[in-house]
Amino acid sequence: LKSNMVNEIDLRKLSWNGIPDQHRARTWKILLGYLPTNSSRSGILRRKREEYRHFASLYAQQHPSVRTDHERQLIKQVRADVQRTAPYIPLFRANRVQVSLERLLYTWSVRHPASSYVQGINDLATPLFTVFLQDYFDGLDV
Repeated sequence: LKSNMVNEIDLRKLSWNGIPDQHRARTWKILLGYLPTNSSRSGILRRKREEYRHFASLYAQQHPSVRTDHERQLIKQVRADVQRTAPYIPLFRANRVQVSLERLLYTWSVRHPASSYVQGINDLATPLFTVFLQDYFDGLDV
């Protein structure tokens, strides 16, 4: 995973029986296309984060008065689902995490109008959210 070029086919084969905790976040990011397989990862990651911040500021941080009826319904559904997200996991009860998950789901939904938001997408996001946070908790069980 630290080499200049990661062979995605080999990585998929190696991952089939499980990925060690310390490599899981990076492996998932590569296999999901979030990170490239070559060494230009930091530039790509920076660009993707800037893109997300741009779209989040356009959509998720809008004042409610400028949202359409559809957008207001969408945010209402997202908020309801975020409140129901993994209620048995303390991480998802934290206000900061709920706000972040709400912003993520709402921004994704507005950016993908063909599929938009449907109940349960929050459940698809939770394992990704958890695994991606592992990079920031230095060995703690997220």
